[in-house]
Amino acid sequence: MIIRRLAAIGALAAGLAGAARAQAPPDPNYVRQPLFGSYAEFRGEIDRIAGVADPMARTAQLDALWSQLRAAGQVPYAQGNRAAFLYRGAASSVSFPGDVNGWNASSSAVRATQVAGTNLWMWETTLPPDARLDYKIVLGGSNWILDPANPLQMWSGFGPNSELRMPDYQYPRDTVRAAGLARGALSPNVTLPSPQLGASINYRVYTPAGYAGGELANLPVVYVTDGHEYAADHMGSMTAVLDNLIADGRIRPTIAVFIDPRDPTTGQNRRAEHYVQNSRFAAFVADSLVPAIDGEYRTDPAAAARTILGTSLGGLNSAYFGAHRPDVFGNIAVQSPASFGSFAPGLLDAYRTQPLADQLRLFVSAGTINDGAGGRQFAAALAERGYDFAFIESNEGHSWGQWRGLLDDMLVHLVGPAAAIPEPATAGLAGAAMASLACGRRLATCRRGGFADPESCKPARPVRRVRAR
Repeated sequence: MIIRRLAAIGALAAGLAGAARAQAPPDPNYVRQPLFGSYAEFRGEIDRIAGVADPMARTAQLDALWSQLRAAGQVPYAQGNRAAFLYRGAASSVSFPGDVNGWNASSSAVRATQVAGTNLWMWETTLPPDARLDYKIVLGGSNWILDPANPLQMWSGFGPNSELRMPDYQYPRDTVRAAGLARGALSPNVTLPSPQLGASINYRVYTPAGYAGGELANLPVVYVTDGHEYAADHMGSMTAVLDNLIADGRIRPTIAVFIDPRDPTTGQNRRAEHYVQNSRFAAFVADSLVPAIDGEYRTDPAAAARTILGTSLGGLNSAYFGAHRPDVFGNIAVQSPASFGSFAPGLLDAYRTQPLADQLRLFVSAGTINDGAGGRQFAAALAERGYDFAFIESNEGHSWGQWRGLLDDMLVHLVGPAAAIPEPATAGLAGAAMASLACGRRLATCRRGGFADPESCKPARPVRRVRAR
């Protein structure tokens, strides 16, 4: 599946119209109030109202229910593992494309049905009880809009989408900067000419609270592709996550370098060129940017203290760095990687055939809902050759809502507190003996060996799924 949801580019105009609103982070305190004893009772109430003979009485009763649903945060309506996407208004057709179907507005699978005798449109589906999804409403087959009855939004690279949080979804609190917290500093853009690329690159540097005082030194560094989005509080929220984890002592003070793929002059996004097995981009980061950062900041210069992070095509780029520049990057963070077969043929074989397992530690994450197979393919290759890695799946799609929510897991695993960082494994488990392969971020560890079956998991408190060495 083409990453960044290119199928949704037709929604760009609607997204940009919504972008005029303040770019606020998602609401962490949104509460979904129960209105019915079961989903069946909700559905029965819709059918009862549709059966009211008098049109004025039918409309009045639907208005009353609609007000209750909106006041309770129940548009869309969700209970247990069932969800009803809802829209009221005149339209020739209504559909609800999004993460759930790969943003295909023409698919009949997400087409709503008009409730007889009303202006209510409804599309019903079954989802994991802890799922989180981005979506939009499409009217008449071409008019993409945000859900006017749902205040929840999650931003993408094209603007805001509406967001559904199922009843058991747990908001990633580490993406919200704790009140009164000592904050790190984020520099303005720095422009570095690249002889390797024949162009210039912008980057920004996060330094942890206390760094300016001169006492912090020998710090690990996380290099972040798509850095302009990871650093934004309404998208990746990574500076807030860093502030929280450092203040709590869950990771040691850390520097982050946010690399911007956009041309400093034209604004053109060059990620499709830079992030697809581009040896020149790898050389720029490893041989120009890293020395510049090590020369300017008090860093730990060891490869084991250096992480490369990326999502989608940027996730493939991280995997590429691990295979080709382990001398510089000892920690590899891959979120929702794009298709290895389509964009990086041969890269998985490099992990199977090259002696990399004793040089790298890795973190891999992916969604279970139309997020492609790249994450599982990469995790399988790593397990096959005994790499030291963690793999987490969450019941979400290809979205910043997923990626921001797993940054704490990534940072704790690859950076961690000073005393908790092991050396890369020199030997690992063979074949399919991957212990604790995650079936869902908020589900307990499932059966051992091979890939876990989500149906075999039982709900539990949030857990870390880090594979034992």
